[in-house]
Amino acid sequence: MIQAQTPRDQKILEGILHADNQVIKQIYDDVLPSVIRWVSENNGTESDARDVFQEAIIALFRKVETGNFTLTCKLKSYIRIVCRNLWLTRIRNNKKFTGTPLEEIEEVKLENDMIERIEQSEKEQVFFKHFDALGENCRNILKWFFEKIPLKKIAEKLDTSESYIKKRKFLCKEKLVKAVQADLKFNELKNH
Repeated sequence: MIQAQTPRDQKILEGILHADNQVIKQIYDDVLPSVIRWVSENNGTESDARDVFQEAIIALFRKVETGNFTLTCKLKSYIRIVCRNLWLTRIRNNKKFTGTPLEEIEEVKLENDMIERIEQSEKEQVFFKHFDALGENCRNILKWFFEKIPLKKIAEKLDTSESYIKKRKFLCKEKLVKAVQADLKFNELKNH
């Protein structure tokens, strides 16, 4: 029996089982861009990402084909974690890639806390990417604010008024929030 957590994922798994081209295309459209981005950020190329993605899809197809597959997380997370494991295995082996045996891929066990940690890590990466892009003054004010240092102390550190720090903190925080919310990866993580 094939089971998924959401009706959407259930429909996709059934589409995979019936080799529905629309479903396969949907998976590519939904997941491949994030896999390409992640592999590219981790010393790989788009071609590498497409290779590991293809392997992950083949492994998923084989699992679904058995007729006995229970998906304990979101399908998108499952595919991305399989892709990450494949890519990390390639990096670890650090030799000319000859292919990862599908038997190894199929034994991937995904625990809920592991999935949550990975998703949290991705959200933090988006946050820090935009935090690091802020000016030094903004970064310092927000860093101290997040460390719960009183605004009065922050004003003393920067030799300015507390009202200026209050206004500056608001503007910096607003700039950071807007940048994060405009990030495609953030929206993908939020919607998935």
